[in-house]
Amino acid sequence: METANQQMYDAALRHQTYVLRYAAGIRNKINELLDQTEDEIAGKLLNKYGDSSRVVTSSDWERLTRLQEVIKEIRSDAWSSAGTLLSEEALSFVEQESKFYTLLITSVSPVIIDTVVPSPETLKSIVTARPFEGKLLKDWVKDYEEKDIARINKMINQGIVQGKDAKEVGRQVFGTVKAKGTDGITQHTRDSVNMMVRTAIQHINGNARREVGLMNAEIIELEEYVAMLDGRTTMQCKGLDSQTFKPGEGPYPPIHIGCRSARVMYINQDIGVRPAKPVTERLLVKEYAEKNDLGSIKKRDDLPYGTKGDYDEWARKRIRELVGPVPAKLNYNDWLKTQSAVFQLDTLGKTRAELFSKGNLTLDRFIDADGTTLTLKEIAQRDAVAFERAGLDVSKFLN
Repeated sequence: METANQQMYDAALRHQTYVLRYAAGIRNKINELLDQTEDEIAGKLLNKYGDSSRVVTSSDWERLTRLQEVIKEIRSDAWSSAGTLLSEEALSFVEQESKFYTLLITSVSPVIIDTVVPSPETLKSIVTARPFEGKLLKDWVKDYEEKDIARINKMINQGIVQGKDAKEVGRQVFGTVKAKGTDGITQHTRDSVNMMVRTAIQHINGNARREVGLMNAEIIELEEYVAMLDGRTTMQCKGLDSQTFKPGEGPYPPIHIGCRSARVMYINQDIGVRPAKPVTERLLVKEYAEKNDLGSIKKRDDLPYGTKGDYDEWARKRIRELVGPVPAKLNYNDWLKTQSAVFQLDTLGKTRAELFSKGNLTLDRFIDADGTTLTLKEIAQRDAVAFERAGLDVSKFLN
């Protein structure tokens, strides 16, 4: 039977996987809002310059200035919508996270405990008044907006001044269809949005967990820093991995932009003085009765005279065992191997899950040296034997 703290560890890591996926979903929504401006901006660029992009006279410069003002207005509207979206998602997310962690504590505990949920004001302040990496969430959005618009206008300005036609300038800004826009200057913005959103969601997640731990410090004894140990893990997080802290002490993720680490809360083993949950009591009474040859007994009240005191002392020790110590450390790769095939499939996708479980590929083989996720074709080129071990036709992935 898994201890309560092993369940805390497993649930927290599974939840962290979904938190990062949730962040990716918000990232996609924001990038979609920004991408929707590209056709309009490209149209304005073609309308202003067509095939001619000479900037010689003062009127040419005025035309370029007006174009840049229009681009700023179009892009700013999209960023405003993105900021509203992120703020609304963040406020909803922080509330859900606090509920998740308090419910997790009560659900795995073998005894009856009353957890305290942080106040709405405290939760709101996490989103609106607590900076991460030196800035508030709204200031991060404004900063990224200004840099994004400046990059676009600078690229357009350079292209026009150099005499390039409008279509060529548009390709430099927004990229080509063949590369799905990844070869344009706006790809830098998409990459930046990815890091910003992940860091923001991690900031909210970490602070919600921190507040729950502080509000329930009598129940939560320690918190463990858990790094997602793979090829993308920073030295900062590797150095903190497995370290334990009291609630509210030590660093909480994110400790850097794009951080994926988490802190796992552990229940104090000395909670056995509280009343056991009905289901726990039934199990304990049954175990105690069988251990002492007392027959079929389901309730404490039905224990023979003179045994209740002995049972109570035994039950407190047994509950301590059920809560359990801080679990033995597994790195993320080894931990994922202990999870169900369904979770592995949900986390990695069908082919990568088969390569992981049957092909004996470790997670670090799915990414490049710089932390970039490899395509299945790239993995096949590097680890063809793993495809064979997994029963996959490697030739289908090499074309």
